[in-house]
Amino acid sequence: MHERMNQQTVRNNCKSPLKSYVPRMDFDERQLRAFLAIAETGSLGRAARVAHLTQPSLSRLVRGMEDRLGHPLFDRGGKGMALTPAGELLAVHARHIVSEMHNARDELAALRGLKRGVVRIGAVAAVMRTLVSDTVGRLLAEAPGLRFELIETVDGDLLDALVTRRVDIAVASTPLDHPDIAAIGAAAYADSFAVFCAAGHALSSLPSFETVLAQGWVMPGPAFTPRQTFERLIRAQGMAVPSIVVETASVETMIAVSARSTLLCWLPEPLLLPHVASGTMRPLDIPELATQRRFLLHRRRAGMLPEAARRFVDLFPLRA
Repeated sequence: MHERMNQQTVRNNCKSPLKSYVPRMDFDERQLRAFLAIAETGSLGRAARVAHLTQPSLSRLVRGMEDRLGHPLFDRGGKGMALTPAGELLAVHARHIVSEMHNARDELAALRGLKRGVVRIGAVAAVMRTLVSDTVGRLLAEAPGLRFELIETVDGDLLDALVTRRVDIAVASTPLDHPDIAAIGAAAYADSFAVFCAAGHALSSLPSFETVLAQGWVMPGPAFTPRQTFERLIRAQGMAVPSIVVETASVETMIAVSARSTLLCWLPEPLLLPHVASGTMRPLDIPELATQRRFLLHRRRAGMLPEAARRFVDLFPLRA
């Protein structure tokens, strides 16, 4: 009798720790979206507005998730809410689950024809305002019920947007090197960079390379691919990088500042065509800084592209 009781006690003691450490993962889409809203905004207040919940409700929801998982998901400090290691891990899977649920709805809608769905595209500015916009127009003419979410940003941010599933397709000027990302193909398009100045600038249209390098410039920050290319071209000529007076990530701000000052800018020619045509800007012929770039379409390796995104790729002009 005593031996049987001891055996039962051992079995109970073996079961109890296992029970207490098995996390419950029965979260619905609403909870995952609310959790991601906090992760992306870093604030209960901002996340509550995004998730359409009150702050107390959102706080209770997160505490309930933490209780079920057995891990804190956020560090709650004076500067907001930051993900813990457990929160970082959950965020990766939550983004995947929410994205796949959205894709499933799009695929089910596609069974009724290309009438509904969301096309999420990220691209650098020059191609967003040319090929991407043209393709969006053609696809809307074919399927006016579609919606589009367009993100205009730089190559590094495009990689992050693809990995975190904020976009389904990215058009970048450099290969996006990541094990989870695959290239679809090369765009049948290239643009040229050139130097521009205000229409009334004192420089002639054919200044020397040394003369333009003696000027002040407005450029993107050093982390941006165009800035790195600009500096590489200059150093390849054995020259020092000129003075960067204004740094901005906004193409339109670069143009506006250059048009209203003596600062020069180095931008893709298609972006400046309207400004040259309106008489506010003019190009400078600097062969040492003339260069072309091409573009690549990318997608995630895993999962299916939504039908609307596949149709976008079909319409997008790719090199044979």
